Amino acid sequence: MLQTIADDIWGEPCLAYHVQPDLLPETHTSLGELQESIAARWPVPLHFAPPEALHVTLYALVQVKERFDKEGYWSSIAEPCRALLEGLCSGHGPLSLRFSKLKVTDTAIIAVTTDETGLIAALREKIADSIPPPPGLKPMRYNLIHSTLARYRTSDVVSDSVVEAVEAIPISIAAPVERLKIIRETLFPCQELDEIFSFPLR
Repeated sequence: MLQTIADDIWGEPCLAYHVQPDLLPETHTSLGELQESIAARWPVPLHFAPPEALHVTLYALVQVKERFDKEGYWSSIAEPCRALLEGLCSGHGPLSLRFSKLKVTDTAIIAVTTDETGLIAALREKIADSIPPPPGLKPMRYNLIHSTLARYRTSDVVSDSVVEAVEAIPISIAAPVERLKIIRETLFPCQELDEIFSFPLR
């Protein structure tokens, strides 16, 4: 049995800065179709962002839920982050992410993807090693690349058979990525955002 945790900030104003790949409309459409498959198998209503708001966070430079002077901190790291991303992406060819499985966690249902080029792993390592984290926090360390497809409206106990049925949904989505970007998120989860920097992959 899985005990889910209700999302308590869905649709609320927020402030965060993230590194993300720019996903093509076709990728958004394919991920949106997966949302429909999940909804058909889940026993209670879920939170689903519009397909065009689906995204992959490669690194959360300023996290949604933390409380500190976010604009002041961002001002202090914006240029180092821009320079770091520009250096990593310069001369690097496009990525071909591949979403290959669904995973049900206690907070969300996610589509897991991989990057065989190593760029994302290098990006995460360099940011964690060279960009000072927010006051009182440690650098983020990631073990997955994923897109969150659904969050929980309510806290429920869900049977193993439901979890297995969702994780068994077949998924094979090739997601070409021709640029990375840093975005400013103002409505959770990425339903309103501004693009701050763009980094072409050629």
